Amino acid sequence: MDSFDYIIVGGGSAGSVLANRLSEDPSNSVLLLEAGGEDRSPLIKVPAALIKLIGNPAYDWGFQVEPDPSRSGRQDYWPAGKVLGGSSSINGMLYVRGAARDFDGWRDQGNEGWGFDECEPYFRKLERCTFPTGQERGAMGPQAISHLRTRHPLAYPFVDAAQASGLPHNKDYNAASQEGVSAPQLTQLKGARFSAADAYLKPARRRSNLEIRTKAQVTRIEWEGPRASGVRYEHRGKAHTAHAKGEVILAAGALQSPKLLMLSGIGPADDLKSHGIEVTLDNPHVGANLLEHPNAQLGFCVDQRTFNQEINSARVAWHALRWLTARRGPATSPYPHAVGFYRSTPDKPFPDIQLLFGPFGFELTPDGVAPSLKPMVTLVLGLSYARSSGRLTLTSGDWRDKPRIALEMLSDARDVADLIAACRTARAMMEHEPMAGHIKGEMTPGDEVQSDADWEAYLRRTVDPTYHPVSTCRMAPSIAKGVVAPNLKVHGVESLRVVDASVFPDHISGNTNGAVLMVAEKASDMILSNKG
Repeated sequence: MDSFDYIIVGGGSAGSVLANRLSEDPSNSVLLLEAGGEDRSPLIKVPAALIKLIGNPAYDWGFQVEPDPSRSGRQDYWPAGKVLGGSSSINGMLYVRGAARDFDGWRDQGNEGWGFDECEPYFRKLERCTFPTGQERGAMGPQAISHLRTRHPLAYPFVDAAQASGLPHNKDYNAASQEGVSAPQLTQLKGARFSAADAYLKPARRRSNLEIRTKAQVTRIEWEGPRASGVRYEHRGKAHTAHAKGEVILAAGALQSPKLLMLSGIGPADDLKSHGIEVTLDNPHVGANLLEHPNAQLGFCVDQRTFNQEINSARVAWHALRWLTARRGPATSPYPHAVGFYRSTPDKPFPDIQLLFGPFGFELTPDGVAPSLKPMVTLVLGLSYARSSGRLTLTSGDWRDKPRIALEMLSDARDVADLIAACRTARAMMEHEPMAGHIKGEMTPGDEVQSDADWEAYLRRTVDPTYHPVSTCRMAPSIAKGVVAPNLKVHGVESLRVVDASVFPDHISGNTNGAVLMVAEKASDMILSNKG
């Protein structure tokens, strides 16, 4: 049986950080187990190729959500990275810290040490901003953060129109305040994706005290009384056991970490017993409080070619060559070419909407969603602090079965009202010059949607998840309120931590990958300093 000081389950964003930081001390032996494969595919490096990664079972877990009664029974597909780098290898690359008040809110829920003042040094520690910044941003960290190398021409009149509508220009939404409209910041380097595996794993792989095993699916945690003593995993068709002299650290993500806890006997006792699982610890919070950012979309026809047309044209080969030779052009592009944070209504105390402007348009076809043949731009509006929540449970006691994910995304009427107000504000932005002169018509939802009832019907038909699941192993000061303590140790057992988006006590404003990296940096210090 293999024996290591630390066993990390999951080679995604958090697992990559942990593997690097824990193995910096040559006296620590570290095993990283990743169920997916290596991140060598060129598709991972080309930013625009993310459409080839999402839905591809070689790189994506491909979770299905239960039909949602709050959205006419729609059943969503939720991607999650199944490869070294995890979702940072297949996501849209937008880097967002979150608002300072988000982390102060974590602290105010009783999680000492997680206020923004305590978290901010770890953001700076991880960041390598490749553009000029102030003192509040990092420039020497492992994670490269860049601006787009090729920005669509319509991004500039959109930013001007947003300002004309009253939204201030914000040079850096990851600095003092999120509010305003900005150029996007991306986990890219010189026009190529720069994942957490690029930032943290690749520099550490040559260390003799770090072992990385891919295609290694952890099936359960092993116990010696209340202590997590190791893990059982499948590798190359055989069952293996690895022993942890120090700790087992789950970094499998907000959908996989709670599943593994439940398969190992930590979760709602009655549910575990119904699947024939021996109960190690009854905790109904495991898998509960599933939070997500719902998003609405507005699409407009415009007067010049957009990137969806480039995808559908004979120019694809030219764009591929341009990326290979110069790392420029549409192939460098994820979705957003402008980012905004604004208040859905003026009485909101802070921004509650994240806006993404993309030079892309999509249409619903008999085969699903496909790039439009028309020149289009789309606004995506994400509700940062949705009140609706869901739950993740086991489908069975078999580790091979995916979990059951249930979320009524628009079950709270306040979320619907906020999205309606946000849509009205976004539509008004597009009526300002200089953007208005480029608009040839609103495609979705269309001019016929005007009343609150019209908007609600549209939203319940079309709102999508943003693929930001959090809080399924939420951090709380006691087992009565959550799954892990502020030191990220699992309540009620020993030598077991969770370090990923599942521990977020609540929403953050914006994309979650940046905050996951921060949490893992902070957790690494906790583990190495033995503060826990």
